[in-house]
Amino acid sequence: MQEIPVQKFRQILRNFERELNTQNQSGCCCGVSITQCHTLMALDQKDNITLNELAELVCLDKSTVSRTVDTLVKSGLIDRTIPESNRRTTLITLTQKGKEECHTINSGNNRYYRQVLAALPPDLLDPFLKGFEMLANAMSLQNDSTRS
Repeated sequence: MQEIPVQKFRQILRNFERELNTQNQSGCCCGVSITQCHTLMALDQKDNITLNELAELVCLDKSTVSRTVDTLVKSGLIDRTIPESNRRTTLITLTQKGKEECHTINSGNNRYYRQVLAALPPDLLDPFLKGFEMLANAMSLQNDSTRS
C-alpha cells in the first residue's frame, strides 16, 4: 500500500491557511470578524432562523453565536424578533444593511476566487473542485466523530 503523504499535505495546508488568512485580513469580510462574516453568510443562505439553527449552520456553540448575534444587532446588520405565535423563540434575520453587507462580501470574494480559479488549468478545475469537496466532507466527518 502506498504511504499517505501526510507531511506534504500538511505543508500545503499550512500554506493554504496562510493565504486564506491573508485574504480574510485584506478585506474579504469588509471589516467584520470571520465569525461575524460566516454568520452573515449563513443568514444570507437561510434567513429568519432561530439561534439554535444558526449555531448549527455555522458549526459553533450557542453561546458564541449568541455573542456574535449581539454584536451584529448593535451594528445594525441583523435583527432579532420574537414571534407572537411562540414567545420562547427568537428569530434572526438580516436587515437591509446586512443584506447589502452580504452582497459586498460575496462580490469581493467572487471576484478574488474567480481570479484564483482562473489560474488553474481548465481541464483540472472540475476534478479539483470535486476533490476539494471530498476533502472538506472527510474533514467534517472526522470532526463529527471526535465531537461525539
